[in-house]
This record gives sequence, C-alpha cells and structure tokens, in this order.
Amino acid sequence: MYAPPSDDDRPSGRHHSSKGTSRGRSGTDASKKGEKGSALRRKSSAASTRRPVLKRKKSPPSWGIKKDLSMVDRTAAFFVENQIRFSAIILAVMHGCHYLFPQLRPTTRKLLEVCYYNPTTGNYGKGPDDVYLVFYWIVMFTFLRATAVDYIFMPFARRGGISAKKDLVRFAEQAWLLVYYSIFWTLGMYLMYNSPYWMDLAQMWVDWPMRELGGTFKWYYLVQYAFWLQQILVLNIEERRKDYYQMFAHHIVTCMLIFASYTYHMTSVGNVILCVMDVVDILLPLAKMLKYLGYNAICDCAFGVFLITWFVGRHVCYMRIVHSSWVDALTHIREGCFMLGQFLKPMGTVVFTKEILGTFIILLLALQVLTLMWFYMILRVAWKVIKGGGADDTRSDDEDDEEEEEEEDIELEGPNPKAVEAVQMNGTSMSTASFPSVIMNGGSHRHLSSQPLGGG
Repeated sequence: MYAPPSDDDRPSGRHHSSKGTSRGRSGTDASKKGEKGSALRRKSSAASTRRPVLKRKKSPPSWGIKKDLSMVDRTAAFFVENQIRFSAIILAVMHGCHYLFPQLRPTTRKLLEVCYYNPTTGNYGKGPDDVYLVFYWIVMFTFLRATAVDYIFMPFARRGGISAKKDLVRFAEQAWLLVYYSIFWTLGMYLMYNSPYWMDLAQMWVDWPMRELGGTFKWYYLVQYAFWLQQILVLNIEERRKDYYQMFAHHIVTCMLIFASYTYHMTSVGNVILCVMDVVDILLPLAKMLKYLGYNAICDCAFGVFLITWFVGRHVCYMRIVHSSWVDALTHIREGCFMLGQFLKPMGTVVFTKEILGTFIILLLALQVLTLMWFYMILRVAWKVIKGGGADDTRSDDEDDEEEEEEEDIELEGPNPKAVEAVQMNGTSMSTASFPSVIMNGGSHRHLSSQPLGGG
C-alpha cells in the first residue's frame, strides 16, 4: 500500500539553498528553483505510472433480464425491452381496423365487446369467439403493465427513496399487482355479493349448468383468464426467480381451472375461488412495497395481517369450497347428460359424472398443495419476525442473488497518480476520505459502486 513520504524524505528549500550558494545564487532563488525541480520530477514520475484501466459492466436490461448467448434468452430480452412498443402497435392496429374499416367490424367487434348476446334473456352465451376478447386483454395487460411499471411506479419508487435497481423493479412489479388485484377483487366481491351463492356455497350447484352469464360477469371471468395467461408469458420471458417452477405450475393449474370451469358452466365456483385468492394477493404486494420503502414496522404489521388472511382464505375457506365441490355438487346434480350445449357445440350435450367432477377436485387439490408449500416458506419468515428480524419474503428472489446495479470496476496498477501528487505537494497524509469505498488487495484494486440508472 502506498505511504506518503515523511518530512525527512520530502525535499526542502534548505538542501537546495546550499547548492545554489555554491553557484553564486541567492538562497531564496535556489530554494524556489529546487522546489520547482522537485515538483517537475514528481510530475514526470507520476506521469510514468501506468494509468488506470476502466472496466464498466454493462447494466442489465430493464425488468431484470440478463442477455445471454442463447438465442431464446436474447429473443426474450428483446421482447421485454420492446414490449410497450409491440403491444401499442398491436392495439393501434386492432382499434384502427375497427374504426377505420367498417367492413371489418363484424370481426373486430369481437375483440372489444362481449360476444353471444341473447336479446331474449339479456345475458350472454359462450362460444369460440370469446378467444378474441381474451387475446385483446392479453395484449392490453402487457401494455398496461409495462407502461405503469416504467412511467408510474418506478418514478414513484425513486421519490420514495429507493435507489437500487433491483428494488426499483420489485417495487414496481408489486405495485402493479396491488392495483390489479384491488380492482378485480372488488369487482369479484360485488358479483358474488349479488349472487344466490353469497354465504351459501350449496347454491353454486343449483340450476347447473348455467350456460348464459351476465355481461359484467362474463367480462370479469374472461379478463381474469387473460390476466393469468399473460402472467405465464411474463414468467417465461423475464428473469427467473427461485420459485419459478412452483409459480409456473400454479399459473398452469389456475388457467386450466378457469378454462374448464368456464366451458363446463361452473363459473360460480370460479368466482368464489378467485375472490378467496385475490384478497391475499392484495396484502402481500402491499407488505412488500412497505418493506422497499423502509417502513419496516408497518411492513411487519401488514405481514401479520397477510399471514392470517392467507391461512383463513387459502386453507380454511378454500378447503370448504373443495368440500362443497364434491358433496354439494353430487347432492344437487344428478349424473347424466344435459341438453344445454357444450362449448364448441351449442346444440350438443353436457355430460356430468363423478369421474369428470373428480378431475376438477384433483386440480383444486393440486392448487392447495402449491399454496401449502408457499405457506411453509411464509411461516419461516414469520418465525424470523418473531425472533426480531424483519419480514422479508424470499419466495420470488432471483436465482442469482447478485445486486442488479450498474457497477464500475476500476483496476489500478499502483496508487492513483493524482492522489499521490496531491499528497506530495500538500505535504499531508492520505486519509480514507481520499479513496471512498476502497477495498485494497495489496494496494492494486478498488471497486466503486455507481448510482443505478433511472428507467427499467
């Protein structure tokens, strides 16, 4: 490690004064010339020192995706980086075709409106054209999510004092989930409150199968389905988290249940399950956001409420729904065929057997197994809080726990020339303030962390 020269080693006017006298010059002039000569020698010595080599790590792409040599990874990263542009173009084309080309409206209307209206009953049936609305909302959610994260939630997080890139991205993601679930849980509760099965689960199976739905109910169900399909897309194009496989299995099972319940006219059960699940997904993002903002005490309280709500909603109420799906369904529905049409055959039949019902029960129990796995991990966090630690949910941490911040690695071959010169010229000792955030390994390396870039 470099050490500043001592007073004995430092050249002084006294030494040069004697030398200047032998040449017939005054002591004052010789002293000045000696000091200038020493300064020039020090400058030339510092200039000969090898200059620092600056190595800058490339900042990772937004949303936490790291580009890789794999073509699949590069494609996914490219899509993530341009998802606002792609989704906006698709939405513009769909709306443009609808409003500018009237001859296309019989088709484009399916993208924007709920199909299969029955003027006799005032309700809406089901059919293959419903896929248009689902596709539209997959694109819309992609646009809304990316736009809200980049231009609303990340700036808000910065104003809240969050600077680390990883925390900015996480905060923005949780804020998006908080907004989505707050809206759709409220809508789902409104529909359930005004239904016959409010506080009476047996009514879910009365008058089955109900092929037609109210316009708001049908829109709510299809848009929820689009959201979960879009979540599968997000899960596979963005950086993988530790619980990727659990999340992927959860999303697949959820989509299967929504699709099967919709096509097999069990939407009442789906409405109740979505409400039970969504309320928990409001509290978890809220607790995480408080954690990122530094409100640890409030975060711990929110986490406690979340823990209780999770247990009651996803393990008590949910299992009560599973019990009703087996016991009450067999009580109110007899086995046989019903002439109310299948999804792709409006004039066909709907078959109900114990084997078909058992398939639904298996999917519901598979979802329960996944939530039990997560509940175990949450209990570990709760135990940490009880012992005095903070609530820190690690279920969705990155597989690579490296800090997702832009860093500058500066390799120095010897001491910093400018700092050495400043020390020698001023005659002062070098303090730790001269090299902030320095980790010296034999006096040759230091690492400086720069502030993360702004946008995702």
